Amino acid sequence: MVDLLKLLTVAITLNVFLISCNNKQTKTEDVTAITQSDLIKTEGYKLMESKCYICHFETPDPAKMNQMIAPPMLRIKEHYLPNYQNKEDFIAAIMNIVNNPSEEKTLMPGAVKKFNLMPKLNYNQDELKLIAETIYEYEFGSAPKMAMLMMGDLRLDDNGNPWKLKPETIEKADSILNRLYSFKSNNIKDYNQLGKDVFEQAKFIMLDKSYTGDKFDQIHNFFYSVEDDMHALIEEKSIENAKTTVEDMKTKFNNFYNFFSAE
Repeated sequence: MVDLLKLLTVAITLNVFLISCNNKQTKTEDVTAITQSDLIKTEGYKLMESKCYICHFETPDPAKMNQMIAPPMLRIKEHYLPNYQNKEDFIAAIMNIVNNPSEEKTLMPGAVKKFNLMPKLNYNQDELKLIAETIYEYEFGSAPKMAMLMMGDLRLDDNGNPWKLKPETIEKADSILNRLYSFKSNNIKDYNQLGKDVFEQAKFIMLDKSYTGDKFDQIHNFFYSVEDDMHALIEEKSIENAKTTVEDMKTKFNNFYNFFSAE
């Protein structure tokens, strides 16, 4: 009888514990949902609407591609968050690029070439900080297929030949591919750094002002196909996923030579 009472006591205690845990989890989820919902009521979000949405869509919209004059806010966050995952670092990076627009500092070379460099504007720094904080916290969603909808597919030139690029451009592509093939590590931070290194080299090609017209478009079509890989590698936490991403990047950069060759 005593043993039975002990078993009942343990069972009741365990049941109460599980119910308590479930309640806590539900409350946590509710708080998260409320926080995101309430974010659109904050001063930071209202400032983002009034000052940023004049030029930037919140998210890419295939129906309004011809109306885009600046990259969507979603894409800005997608580019900056992998490099600045700490909130304070992210805010500082956004404030820095807005206060001092620079091709050398940008993490969006494709957008710079497509829309030109953002003009230097005089923002109230307290307001700018609130906007940057809102960008960090706000969930813009995702649009994984938008890049290719905007840029189109890779193709050869009108004569069916690879596009001719300057020798230094091809050398930079060679350098990227050699870096990928020579890379060996089991440290995830090394993979993150590899993503940053490849991105910086790719940026050199993407920001080359000598390329225009269809040739320019094709260069950016190619780099849009690997851009997500570069940014994913920068923030990857899993060694196995990082290795897979590097292999994907090798395949894609090998494809570069099917569409481009030296002059």
